[in-house]
Amino acid sequence: MCAALAAAALGTAGCTSSSDLQQLNQNEFTLRGMIASDRQQIDSLHQQIRELQGQIAEMKHGTGSPTGGGDQSASNDRINKLEAQVSALQAAGIASTPSGMAPMPSPSGVAGTPGISAMASATSPSSISPPPASAPPAEVAPTWPQELDSEISSAEGSKEQGAKTYRDGLDAMKAGKYPLAVAKFTEMSHRYPKSPLTEPAEYFAANALYETGKYDQSILQFNDLVMRYPKGRFASQALLREGQAFIKLNDPIDARLTLQKLQSDHPGTPEATAAASLMRNLASD
Repeated sequence: MCAALAAAALGTAGCTSSSDLQQLNQNEFTLRGMIASDRQQIDSLHQQIRELQGQIAEMKHGTGSPTGGGDQSASNDRINKLEAQVSALQAAGIASTPSGMAPMPSPSGVAGTPGISAMASATSPSSISPPPASAPPAEVAPTWPQELDSEISSAEGSKEQGAKTYRDGLDAMKAGKYPLAVAKFTEMSHRYPKSPLTEPAEYFAANALYETGKYDQSILQFNDLVMRYPKGRFASQALLREGQAFIKLNDPIDARLTLQKLQSDHPGTPEATAAASLMRNLASD
């Protein structure tokens, strides 16, 4: 993936305008979000396959005991159906790999530039699969705990729509009840999508997912936040945490792309400085 995206970016650097490059960067960012979503779906399919295979093994073990002919026939039919479901899920898992994604439209107005669909088709599953495990870079301490205290203080007297649900989410976050925090922030965002509290709610929900080890889901949440609020007050922090989530998933390629975007879009910020440190660590692995 990195090679295809880098080749596209370098090949057009001299003949595209700033807005064209921004469009390419945005499309690239969207593609990474799609890949993260696909990985999550594939993991779910694998879990279903394991469960069905467990049921099949139990039923085959049970067929060894003496039973009536009718019961034996019913058991065999059930086993055959379960095995068919496993085959279908395995086929769906293959079709769901990133190389089989539906093409995205090419960015308009960029002469001679391959679209994201070309980048996706040029990306083989092996190019985005996690590389062999290596020592992870040193963890950069998150800033959300300090931001959380400030938000709790500000939310106490807030009259904005959804303020009560938002405060409940902050309290759950403070207590380390991350699943409850995600539920509260998600409820608030869905019920009051135009509330100014939606942006911080999405940011803290993404951090709660990160803290519970749901790195794929946190990547999607951070990615959505940055796309909706590219100049928002949590944009640089979200990109840094997204990069760290990719590192947790042992995906240095996407980690570098995300950290590079952070440095490009938010130069001079503490998060950009932290990104430079993480990238040095990645380069030394």
